[in-house]
Amino acid sequence: MSRFLVLLRDDPSGFASLSPAEMQTIIEKYIAWGARLRASGHMLMGEKLVDGTGKVARGASPVVSEGPYAEAREIVGGAYVLQARDFDEAVSIMSDSPHLAFGSIEIREIEELAE
Repeated sequence: MSRFLVLLRDDPSGFASLSPAEMQTIIEKYIAWGARLRASGHMLMGEKLVDGTGKVARGASPVVSEGPYAEAREIVGGAYVLQARDFDEAVSIMSDSPHLAFGSIEIREIEELAE
């Protein structure tokens, strides 16, 4: 089995017009979907990131700046680590994610480094 990093990208301003009841419905879909993936053994880790906060470090003597950048339309709003046989299975696992109604999903295989 391989591991895959999954990044959920979205435009958080798209959620501003939703009512609390609409947001609760969306949250419940994510919770149910995540519970199903955990029960199947595919989800090793899954977290929602705090909206609008972050830092970006660059350089050998790091310069830290605010992030995500205001000019970026889509930001990373959540991350998962999945376990799957291959890319095709990882894509299949993510194909019914409730996130696809709001943004994009990036799937990257984690390279296993020799110790």
